[in-house]
Amino acid sequence: MEDVYWPEPQKTYDERRQQYLAFCAAQSPGGRTGFFSQIARLELGKAVDETPIREAIDFVDSRQDCCDFAVGGLLRILYKYRESPGIAPELIAEIERCVLDFKYWWDEPAGDNRRCYHTENHQIIFHSDELLAGQLYRDRHFTNDGNDGRYHLDHALHLIRRWMDFRVRFGFSEWLSNCYFEEDLLALVNLYDFAEDPEIRRKAGSLIDVILFEMALHTYRGVFGSTHGRTYARLIKGGRGEGSASTAKLMFGMGLFNSPNSLGTVPLATSGYRCPELIAEVAADLETPQLYRERHSLDIEDAPAHGLAYDSVEDGHLYWSVQDYLHPKVFELSKHMSEAYGVRLHEDYQKRYDQLFRWQEEAYGEIVDPDMDCHALTEVHIQTYRTPDYLLSCAQDYRPGKPGYQQHTWQATLGIDAVVFTNHPGADDETSRPNFWAGNGVMPRAAQHQNVLVCIYHLPEDDAFPFSHAYFPRSAFDEVEVRTNWICGRKGKGYIALYSQYPSRWLPDGDVPDVELRVEAPDNIWVCEMGRQADWGSFAAFVDAVTSSPLQTEGLQVSYDSPSLGNIAFGWEGPLRVAGEAIPLKDTERFDTPYCQCSFGEPVLTIQHGGKTVEIVFEPWQDAESAVSPLN
Repeated sequence: MEDVYWPEPQKTYDERRQQYLAFCAAQSPGGRTGFFSQIARLELGKAVDETPIREAIDFVDSRQDCCDFAVGGLLRILYKYRESPGIAPELIAEIERCVLDFKYWWDEPAGDNRRCYHTENHQIIFHSDELLAGQLYRDRHFTNDGNDGRYHLDHALHLIRRWMDFRVRFGFSEWLSNCYFEEDLLALVNLYDFAEDPEIRRKAGSLIDVILFEMALHTYRGVFGSTHGRTYARLIKGGRGEGSASTAKLMFGMGLFNSPNSLGTVPLATSGYRCPELIAEVAADLETPQLYRERHSLDIEDAPAHGLAYDSVEDGHLYWSVQDYLHPKVFELSKHMSEAYGVRLHEDYQKRYDQLFRWQEEAYGEIVDPDMDCHALTEVHIQTYRTPDYLLSCAQDYRPGKPGYQQHTWQATLGIDAVVFTNHPGADDETSRPNFWAGNGVMPRAAQHQNVLVCIYHLPEDDAFPFSHAYFPRSAFDEVEVRTNWICGRKGKGYIALYSQYPSRWLPDGDVPDVELRVEAPDNIWVCEMGRQADWGSFAAFVDAVTSSPLQTEGLQVSYDSPSLGNIAFGWEGPLRVAGEAIPLKDTERFDTPYCQCSFGEPVLTIQHGGKTVEIVFEPWQDAESAVSPLN
């Protein structure tokens, strides 16, 4: 079922909400979360198709990975629609049985712990599921562990408070994720709507505000075109497949509805939550170019400075949400937690680690960097430059030379289909992590200053995929011009020029010709300069200016005389220099934007625009002890 893409804000929220509910209700997909479309039917007063709901119950009963997502939707049905004439009492009873049988955390006996519990999004979904189930069935005994609902309610309250505190202090380790933000929203909207504790409800609403503010900053006309902490190939090959697309259209009026079972959008569309008008206006504020800087997460070495311990199971929850399991400082703690609870942590990437350790020994005579966990989502500093005609975004100098997982280092976005990025493949498919397009086998060193970006790849020569490549779908652009090592494109009034140190060649992506630009070299420097009609006039003038500007490379160093910024100098080591000035790549602020200035760890966010103000305040918990009491 096709939906119309809106590049400009359209209709009121209530009109978009009704449109999205109708879009969902007209479809009935199956699978583990297909039944979310039936929640929309219930909201509209329609009878459900029982088949996808029963499929979800069977999936939960199988205790496979991600069954916590389905439980979140089933609980939403129990809280909002159990008396609805659109769903049979017998099916409600079966949902209730499923919820009471579920295993809500790794410390419960029995059940398969091969599920993923520990990542940032899974943690809050499991905890919100447990709180809502315990709250609903206080006097019932849960069959998996024999405890009553009151136990589960108290157990979940503590963990939810810890998770929320960590997000307030450190932001999101799965930064700007165009899929996992949706899963965070599932949990937070459920808590906002149904938690009895007023503090939980209030802080859940505040964190929803923060997520939507993040999306508003880094969304370009409905496309969440930024760097991402975690993503998948189908979500970055243009904006039509993004997991966040439906939420962007519902909340900001731009984008398209692409999923009738979106984990975040369906709860939002059936919730009492309303996005502050100011945040929606930020998403639509495209009159002038603007620069946004952000900081998320933390480095394991810095944990003591934040009052965190390397031997605390409580703090281990944070390290696991950062997904840095193998760091020498927390390796023993991770091993203890994994063995004590039988929790699955990660796939086996030992071959990649061995290769990179050998590479270090060959280059330096010793292992100089043992911090090689590919999953790690440690401290990140983000720069996004958004104009009326394009968006450019980068994770600055992020873990260069280390193995990667699902981290999406940089992206240029000029339209819903016209997106450009580079990566080093970790596999020859689109399902592995990392894979052909999503993530990196070996992370690059990338840095951006406003409209210019440099991305450098430095790979072992014996790598299974000794090349980097660009996703540059030629057919998505109105014009494309090739000038020696430069590929230039125009979409509407936005321009992009992409340079490769070594020659590239066009290759198809499946049946689509001229999508991949491959460079058959283990080392390569890519340079991206963005422009627009308002600055350059014609596309031809932009192409002439960029491609005739002096550019020299020597090994892994580049010097480029950008016609818009002056000389850009960058390399595998050393600072980024612009017009001779060293540009800091590590900012200390949580938010440094025209709308919000906020120090890292600050519990108050003040967002201002157009004479309006939204203040998001995270007060200390009334019962401070409950947020710090040990579980181990």
